Amino acid sequence: MCEKLKLNSSIDFENVDTPIVYSEKFDEYGVKIWDGGTSSISIEFCPWCGQKLPNSKRDQWFDEIEKLGIDPWNGKIPEKYLSDKWYR
Repeated sequence: MCEKLKLNSSIDFENVDTPIVYSEKFDEYGVKIWDGGTSSISIEFCPWCGQKLPNSKRDQWFDEIEKLGIDPWNGKIPEKYLSDKWYR
């Protein structure tokens, strides 16, 4: 990963100093949308160097949660699924 992406991304959406958000849970990067919520637009390549970023694990995450019989929107999500621990 390039140094500019490291410097300009954060797992903390509220960090106003970084335009890129990184989701550990989904292993994905996105450009923050500053509209009062926590939305972002997923990106597949580094905006500075063009390097391919990791493939998002979002779909895999939802598949895993559903296999456990948990409602991903209202259910109690196990601790390991709240970070990158579930796929590492």
